Amino acid sequence: MIRFRQNGFTLLEVMIAILIIATSFIVLLHSRNQSVIAADYARHMTVATLLASEKMGEIEQSGATETSEETGEFGEDFPEYTWRITVTETAYEKINEVRVEVLWGISENPSRVELVNYVKEKE
Repeated sequence: MIRFRQNGFTLLEVMIAILIIATSFIVLLHSRNQSVIAADYARHMTVATLLASEKMGEIEQSGATETSEETGEFGEDFPEYTWRITVTETAYEKINEVRVEVLWGISENPSRVELVNYVKEKE
């Protein structure tokens, strides 16, 4: 009687091992891509918040004296960002609500950061 020894792997075992490795690799690539997307969004949020804070500081220095709505761009340094400033009256005399929005991304559905502050009119 001849006995065969099994010293290796069967084809089925090898294919299952390759399937497990390939699935793990796909999951790792997806996780990395999500990480890159999240880091990019965080970078945009940080820059937009700093730009909005800078605009708000300019308005606080000048004093928001009249209701208005203005839009603009940040120039060559930040070409993908735009801003919108809205000044509205409040129920309190000589105090205006100032909204500063910084937008970026696709024009149909842009991402945005919005700061709201209440500024006393300069006398």
